[in-house]
Amino acid sequence: MAQHLAPDKKKKLQNPKARRQALPRVLNYRFGQNKKQYYRELSWRTTIPVLLALLLWAVGFLLRSPVWVKALLLGASALASGYELLRRALKRIVERRLPEEELLFVVAAVVIFSVGDFAASAFCLLALRVGELVQAYVLTRTDRGVDLLRSIMPEKAHLVVGEVVSEIVPETVNVGDTLRVEVGERIPVDGVVLEGMSAIDCAALCGEGEIVNVSAGGKLRAGCINLSAPLTMRAERLFSDSAAAKRLESFEQARAMDSKLEKRMRRYAGIYTPTVALCALLLGLIAPIFFGSWTEWLRRAALFLLLCSPSALLVSVPLCFEGALLSAEMEGIRVFGKGVIERLARVRTMVFGKTGVITDGRFQVSDAFPDGVNEEELLTLAAAAESRSLSPMAEALREAAGWKPEDADGVMEIEEIPGRGVSAFIEGRHVYVGSAALMEAHDVFYRTPNRAGSAIHVAVENRYWGHIIMNDKVREGAFDALEDLRAQGVTQMVMLTGDVLSVSNNVANALGIDTMRSELSLEAKLSALRYFREALGERATLAYVGDGLYDAPLFNEAQVGISLDTLRHDDGVDKADVAVMSGDIRRLPSLQRMVKAAWSALWQNILFCCGMKLLLLVLALCGVLPLALGAAADALCMSLTALNVLHTYTIR
Repeated sequence: MAQHLAPDKKKKLQNPKARRQALPRVLNYRFGQNKKQYYRELSWRTTIPVLLALLLWAVGFLLRSPVWVKALLLGASALASGYELLRRALKRIVERRLPEEELLFVVAAVVIFSVGDFAASAFCLLALRVGELVQAYVLTRTDRGVDLLRSIMPEKAHLVVGEVVSEIVPETVNVGDTLRVEVGERIPVDGVVLEGMSAIDCAALCGEGEIVNVSAGGKLRAGCINLSAPLTMRAERLFSDSAAAKRLESFEQARAMDSKLEKRMRRYAGIYTPTVALCALLLGLIAPIFFGSWTEWLRRAALFLLLCSPSALLVSVPLCFEGALLSAEMEGIRVFGKGVIERLARVRTMVFGKTGVITDGRFQVSDAFPDGVNEEELLTLAAAAESRSLSPMAEALREAAGWKPEDADGVMEIEEIPGRGVSAFIEGRHVYVGSAALMEAHDVFYRTPNRAGSAIHVAVENRYWGHIIMNDKVREGAFDALEDLRAQGVTQMVMLTGDVLSVSNNVANALGIDTMRSELSLEAKLSALRYFREALGERATLAYVGDGLYDAPLFNEAQVGISLDTLRHDDGVDKADVAVMSGDIRRLPSLQRMVKAAWSALWQNILFCCGMKLLLLVLALCGVLPLALGAAADALCMSLTALNVLHTYTIR
């Protein structure tokens, strides 16, 4: 039995607070590779100073009192609301980094206050902090979503040692441990069933409506709930490598990665702030020389600084990406990076594999046609040659032949030939099992099947032994899913498959697929992908949807690789840009709707923010925009762009 953690370590991890702290925790939004922090936090610590500033401003503005009393009250209001901005600016200066929008607001407020407009100075800072609180409210939606992701993390495991069952925390489980999972409990780590039969609720990983029945030998994924009967399982992975932990980790990594748009914004922001400060300086010091009225031009320069702040975009644009990432995660769809969102929004051609994507990948042997041997020999030999393959066809062959791992004696040198089949030496004989293309490549005469279905041909020492007919069915909802994708802007549907023309053609016609190519090897699929990708314009992208088993080269060739049904084939999680845990193809149009909602909100914010600020700047430079109204309009811009992000969190 593997050595477990020391008791004191177990005790520490069993403390709920310690376990929460051990998990990734994102309290503040990080923007950019330099880990710049935006302190948008909705709490009493941030709300009380704003309420105090509002009270002081109202008293100072409405109270009939001497100027020095008004200055004192409004100065206190400005200090209460502007303290956080000043602290951020000073912190960046101490760290020898150039302050950005914080400096703009602090300098603008000081200039306005210095020219005697105390109420406007305090109101500008107050309006800004109110806008930041609205942004903080939107950020709490992300935090609540992340908390929901954390809620699927299992909190206990029952370790079985002989006849003794002890409760431990999942972090202390080792590979090979035997565990007991009671009814209603979450699966603590990834593993396989040793004893028992039960229904497993996989909604935590796949989204709603995913119930899987398991028995001895079935796979279990951490975070799923055991519904009907106790199970005994063997741990196959550590807790840190489990499906539940990887889900949270992948989301945190995805939100920390910048998209191309964010990188461009960060690069421009480094130039933008000093440029704006210089322009304001020239406006406040040079313009009065020619046009007079130093006080008026200083006010305009200060308003120019306020209106040129990039804060609204620097916060709302990343939040649009996070809304899509989080909504997809709740549907059981992992998107590995914000850059993938950008590419998904521009998908115009979607290429599908057939088996395991358009069809459900659950093959059954429908008939066998031996040639010179009996049916049992044909099935047994084919199953032995496919004994190490992970493909659905191989699983169906082994099940039909009743093949067991102990029957592997004499099976040697198995070589998988992608898209064609396998070559193996069994009891000293060279065996080929696969498609007609494999037979032709080795000059083996074969018979053309006269039954509908996918044919697996078998040859021994270049002598034809016969073929096996296997059938698969189209996934439920595939036609509706493809039509929905067209409505989301996908203009071309393509199916690439290694299956025979007769079978592939029927599937393509039934689903209204635009282009279909059959009997393709892996190299031919790659060549076809390149052709379709090069036929697109520079702004459009191509996505390839596969089941993840042998699709890594195809995922790399496409701009977006989408792995479907990765709960069954979890190898596809690490190879693709998008991993759809469920086998429901209707999740693809749901993903596109989330992406389109985020992309639409993003550009609405950019266009609205830039257009509104440009209008306000023109009015400010012309001297017809009061300071208070300009500050209120800027705060409104911040609030509206933040609130516009909210619907990206609710799209399903």
